[in-house]
Amino acid sequence: MNLQRKYLKRVKLASASAIALLSVNSFFGIEQKVVHADAVDSDYHVAKAHLTTKDGWSNDLQSIVWNEKGQYYDLYFLHSKTADDPNEAGDQGWYHTTTKDFIHFTTQNEAIKADGPEAPYTWTSAWTGTVLTNNGQIKGVPRGAKVAYFSGLEKHDGGSQNIWAAWSSDDGKTFSHVLNGASPVIDHSWNWTSKNKVDERDPAVVYWKGKMLMYVAEGDEIGVYQSYDGIKWAKADPNGASKVGLGTYFKGLNGRDSTPVECPVLRTMTTPDGRQKTVLFFGAKAPHNGQTTGTYYIVGHLDNNGLFTPETNAKRLDQGSDYYGANFSGSSDLSQSAKTIKSMGWIGNWNYTANGIHNDEHATSAFTKHLGSYSLARDISLKNDLTMTSNLITGRENNIKRYNNVSKDRPVNGINATSNKPYTRGKDTNGPVYNLFDVPNLSVSKKYDLNFYNIKGTYKGRIYFDIWQGNDYVKFNYDPSNGMYRVATRAGELDRGRNGQISSSYYYDGLLGRGLGYENQSGVAGWKNATIKVVTDKNSVEILFPNGQSYTAARFNSSDKQDFKIYTEDPTNGNRVNITQSDLS
Repeated sequence: MNLQRKYLKRVKLASASAIALLSVNSFFGIEQKVVHADAVDSDYHVAKAHLTTKDGWSNDLQSIVWNEKGQYYDLYFLHSKTADDPNEAGDQGWYHTTTKDFIHFTTQNEAIKADGPEAPYTWTSAWTGTVLTNNGQIKGVPRGAKVAYFSGLEKHDGGSQNIWAAWSSDDGKTFSHVLNGASPVIDHSWNWTSKNKVDERDPAVVYWKGKMLMYVAEGDEIGVYQSYDGIKWAKADPNGASKVGLGTYFKGLNGRDSTPVECPVLRTMTTPDGRQKTVLFFGAKAPHNGQTTGTYYIVGHLDNNGLFTPETNAKRLDQGSDYYGANFSGSSDLSQSAKTIKSMGWIGNWNYTANGIHNDEHATSAFTKHLGSYSLARDISLKNDLTMTSNLITGRENNIKRYNNVSKDRPVNGINATSNKPYTRGKDTNGPVYNLFDVPNLSVSKKYDLNFYNIKGTYKGRIYFDIWQGNDYVKFNYDPSNGMYRVATRAGELDRGRNGQISSSYYYDGLLGRGLGYENQSGVAGWKNATIKVVTDKNSVEILFPNGQSYTAARFNSSDKQDFKIYTEDPTNGNRVNITQSDLS
């Protein structure tokens, strides 16, 4: 839950009449709907093969919890009734769904109401938190029942941030039994909690050495608290500040302008060589390292008081601009370790997603009232070098097409591959840029396995792919010689936002400026043969490198069609690509 939300400019726009016009972009060959009406359950921004909120607005994932009784996972995410103003007090609560395969999800229901019960110190918006199963320690809760610890705004004191707890009598579907008389279990005003007396949110609760630990986002610090009954909490370090500071969780990165820290999660993971490590995941940004808002991790252990001690530097879990508010499967009991856990993130960025999204790329419609999708689930593992690797869970693939030995002299052009004439699109650092694949009017929900190789030795020359929805795009430019790549994006739907062109510019310009977007190091360089996976959906593009590094980008076009284009430089006249293209169900 980002503090920026409290300061977003609130503008109420009247809904336009229910008229939809259809136009055709002749250059790109994609039908574009120009929409002039919207509803909280409209389908203009609903993903085809990714979890999307059934109505209104959504963002942070709250928990991914294994349900032993039902043999499925419970998923919870933050939901607002409308995207007109997602920060409005009383609007924000929790939605719940379940899944067995992270491909199919059950009907969503409200799990925690946005407005708490009438009591002296209850909440008026329920924000990010944790769900765990009572192991018998939590007072007033049946053993085996699920308990939610969540942050929110206090109803009667102007909206201060505190932590509450509630338990479920229907196996995690809803949390209607509020603990502690509906009073906070952690209050920002106590003299040992938040130092800035503002931030007190996103509690991460775990079992550890016979007690419970809670990690809480508190501005530029993470407060650490302990409890033996789940109700009364105290400092985990009774003789110190009991905080994990910026220099600890952000070790190795420039912490200037990086806060507030958000959404901490603790898990124990086992490396292939058998070492057990504590991993701290969190949300932040490192603009002075060229990194926008995203999800980070750092590997280490807990000291005798339960405070995190790093053994590595902090790193991005996903290198992209739009993998945030992430959460993770795995045990809430830190004595239980896993070799692999699952992660999903909100596809969004607070620098543009909450400032008004139109339903047409000309930005003429009213702002959408329905927005909020999540990434594909990833299996993530901790390698022996204490870095994380990911593998996308895509499920069943249909309508599979394969194009082998594609080269600059044998490209694939046109939807029926009937016009395969070679062409170039100009020059870059290593000479001409040649067309390999240019197929318009495809479904937006696709998976591409792109196996690049060179028949003469090491792959030489840059690789490009451009993904268009109408005039909107996500462009990828990768240099195999040094592993560096750049991602540039454009979305007309962000024009004329609540803050004018600020959001549109941030999405388009990125941190490099001038429309160049973002630059990152893939860690994959100097190879002869490598496969890059690309998964697209209406609201997202997810890129996976062969070393398990990923990049997730949001997109906002309402079209169900896209153009996919692949190019390469070829200074050795030996570059080739094998393409496997499939539909996601």
